[in-house]
Amino acid sequence: MKKLKQQSEVFISGILGLFFFVLGIFVLFNTGHIRGESPEVDEAQIETVFDLINAFFLEGTTVLSILIGEFPIIAGILIIIFGLVMLKIAHTIKRTTEYDTGLSFFFISLSFFLFIITTVLMHQVYGWFALFYLLAFIVHMLYNIFNEYLDPAHRKEQYMIILFFYGIAYFFTQNAVYSNIDTMTPTDVLAINTFFVVIWVLSLLALGVGVFLSKSKNLLKKPKREENAALSRKNKRQKLDPNQYLGFSKYLYDFRNNVLAKTKQFMEFEFPKWLKANYVELLLGSIVLIFILIEFNNRHGVFTEGYFRLSQMKYIYEWVNLFLSLALAVAYLFFTFFNMTQNKFYHRQMIIITLLWLKLTVSLYITLFQDVELSLFILPFNVLLVLVSTPLLLISIFKEFDEVRK
Repeated sequence: MKKLKQQSEVFISGILGLFFFVLGIFVLFNTGHIRGESPEVDEAQIETVFDLINAFFLEGTTVLSILIGEFPIIAGILIIIFGLVMLKIAHTIKRTTEYDTGLSFFFISLSFFLFIITTVLMHQVYGWFALFYLLAFIVHMLYNIFNEYLDPAHRKEQYMIILFFYGIAYFFTQNAVYSNIDTMTPTDVLAINTFFVVIWVLSLLALGVGVFLSKSKNLLKKPKREENAALSRKNKRQKLDPNQYLGFSKYLYDFRNNVLAKTKQFMEFEFPKWLKANYVELLLGSIVLIFILIEFNNRHGVFTEGYFRLSQMKYIYEWVNLFLSLALAVAYLFFTFFNMTQNKFYHRQMIIITLLWLKLTVSLYITLFQDVELSLFILPFNVLLVLVSTPLLLISIFKEFDEVRK
């Protein structure tokens, strides 16, 4: 594990190379389908999990065909060559630091290029709302590049801003998907969303390598105060300091204190000293987990009863999304427990509950305002889950974080 952490940039470069190499081979083996010459998958032939996986990946070729067009063989060969180049770069990074400066710009550019490509591909599903994800990624990208210039005391606010942009993108894009659900199948939605997540993760990994290499060469290092004294008069002028706009949590805490004070004054009681926010989080988080487990168990027949036909893909779509909700609920309780016992994981706890709340709330919105059959929860459960998870989100937003331990 220590070796993996110390040479993470080498392993990430290798993963990127392997991904492009496998993708190129996949394109070469599915040239007919990309050109539209091969027939669509016969639903009657999908009887096993392997048939389903094959059909799932063939949907991915439909996405790739937008960029590859009529030249899948040339595209496949170029992608394979690029994968081999990435593997060579991984070997170079491991062997020497001589090219770190140039490679840092290469990886940062690769990260942005991958997400631009993803935005173009996502346009066919999300429409122009795909630009919201591009905007969120740009904000995330700028944070990763310039986070040394931001005050660590305001790390919570920085994460909140990034989550806000991703939340806006998630809401509008999911609404766009379900507004056009008549023109695509659950397989399309699941395959495209999975492709999007994979490229998003690879983009962030490439960005991480680029930022690491640039900082190793002091390209993005924040200048020390002693260095500032030697700068020219131009650089001594008053500069825009983003940190002055990132202390808005103070206003949230003041608002919280005023509400609590007025509530206690009105109700004429004091909260018990033993009552901590973590106790409420564990209680409500457990309720969320229980109801997700109940709904997950109800849909588990997708595997136990053998619903492996494309015509019943909506069951698998629901199962996958419920599994993700279940994983988020378990992760939230995990981070809450260590937050309570070891005073850490504040930021991770906030990120997880924000993601879970978004998933539950958007699911409820889709159920109420879109006439689709892909709702994740029955309506009473969905309403209850939103009502229970909302206080958890508010507690994270209004809770003061220990800035020493993350």
